[in-house]
Amino acid sequence: MSAEAYPLQGLDKDEELLTFSGYAEEQACIGHLRGDFAQGTEFWTTWWVHQEELVDQDFKDELDSVVNALRKNGPLKNLSAMQSFCWKHKQAQMSPESGKDYYGFRVDTPKRRYYLRFLPLRGNYNFYIYCYQTDKLERAAELPPREERMSKQTIKVLVVEPMKPCEEREVPHDYKSLQGIVGGKIEMASPFTESAAIICNAEGKNLNLPSNRLLCDRHGDPYDVLCGTFLIAGVGGENFVSLTDFQLRSYKEMFDHPHLLAIPLEVPDSPEKPTEQKKKRGKTHER
Repeated sequence: MSAEAYPLQGLDKDEELLTFSGYAEEQACIGHLRGDFAQGTEFWTTWWVHQEELVDQDFKDELDSVVNALRKNGPLKNLSAMQSFCWKHKQAQMSPESGKDYYGFRVDTPKRRYYLRFLPLRGNYNFYIYCYQTDKLERAAELPPREERMSKQTIKVLVVEPMKPCEEREVPHDYKSLQGIVGGKIEMASPFTESAAIICNAEGKNLNLPSNRLLCDRHGDPYDVLCGTFLIAGVGGENFVSLTDFQLRSYKEMFDHPHLLAIPLEVPDSPEKPTEQKKKRGKTHER
């Protein structure tokens, strides 16, 4: 199937935040795919699920079809193709509030909307695809703003700054507060096998924030580095929640040593439910 089967359209300014974690109503977001071209022609992806109950076979097949179509003769073919595509669509450049290095697009299908954020620069994550179920997204738009509903709530988290021990804090449960901690727009990563997530600066590498901790696989081999201050929070359904006492103790033990640069993929003897994470490489996108 060709890219013409899934035409890309530009975003309105109020849609730009749908290409980042935490801004949209999470019950409408199925999950998001992050990828990069490495030196220009490779294809690496990592998938994070947001609402597991929305991940059915129909969605998996459709996401495969969309990604493979855009890889065949579209902007996901390689870095050069993405650069050419973005430069031909200058009107898709995002606003300064979202980041002028980004280009935003949308793909509509009968049941879903795919919001794409492109960064056509070598040495960065080059694309994000946020997947939404359309009917839930439309209903979410009718709710009061998330900030209004969450600003009075607080959650217990661990804050990890470069070269410092981690710190337990109780913070307001709104995204402006989380942005304030990490120093910019937030991105969620789920390297753990339990219900917890890392919340970091989505542009940490672009902003040349100091290196903080490495993400390592189960063999101890590093595959990514977190830059700038990040925090660890619990995950409960559609929201961030307080870490349990067990999680607070376990992660505090891991990160209290400021020179520790490895993040294990699991907490021993944790009673929490595993969280799925996949990283793939190849000539076709598969799920």
